[in-house]
Amino acid sequence: MEHLALFKEMHCFNKAQVQLAFKNYMELNVLDPEEDYPEPYRNTMIDLCERFQFALDNCSLPQLTDDWWFYDYERTNDGIDLKLYFCEEFDIDENGMESMTFTEGFTLLSVKCDYVNVEQFATINNVTEITVRQWIRRGKLRTAKKVGRDWLIPSIAVKPARGFSPASYYWDRLPIMLSDSFPFLIGYNCIYIFQNEQAKQQFDCILGYPGQNDRKKTTLSTKEREKLELALISSSVVRVEE
Repeated sequence: MEHLALFKEMHCFNKAQVQLAFKNYMELNVLDPEEDYPEPYRNTMIDLCERFQFALDNCSLPQLTDDWWFYDYERTNDGIDLKLYFCEEFDIDENGMESMTFTEGFTLLSVKCDYVNVEQFATINNVTEITVRQWIRRGKLRTAKKVGRDWLIPSIAVKPARGFSPASYYWDRLPIMLSDSFPFLIGYNCIYIFQNEQAKQQFDCILGYPGQNDRKKTTLSTKEREKLELALISSSVVRVEE
């Protein structure tokens, strides 16, 4: 019962609580002038957040009365979602840090940002179109979507920083194009890619979910990693988390 009481102090169970939590998120992460965001990006995020707030204000959310169910909002690669979750395991360590295992029940609201083409994204970020295409080819602009022979990019995508940042890719069914080109992906539904700390030109890849019995590790060169990431980004059925 003590864990349940702590859980109820930390999560949202009605519309008013979600509204307040999201308002605080905006003030701390979007509106705060100390956050060093480029002005076009900040304006785009403010627009997205205000549209999510409007949708939230005009939706009907029942008070949750069953234990361990809760509401939460999530910033996605191309928008903001309101979700309903069920908490399966919950714990607080001696430092007050929360750990939780939960399942996603429903996506209740989904507000998307606009998509821009390569030329528009280049203008927003004061770079050339060639630079944007290089970011995509090198796996640095991972939320781009391939449409025919060209690309569309979420307007809330952040200009890639220098260096490599790790990423996870997920899929429900591996496309034939990927299984033919990268047979080491066969039998798995996710891959985590990170830079080797000792050899910066090598990238370690963990295949499989944590706890999966047949997880395995493989190492790729920079060229191999870029080829893999471009193929994953190009697939419409692969999801990415950074």
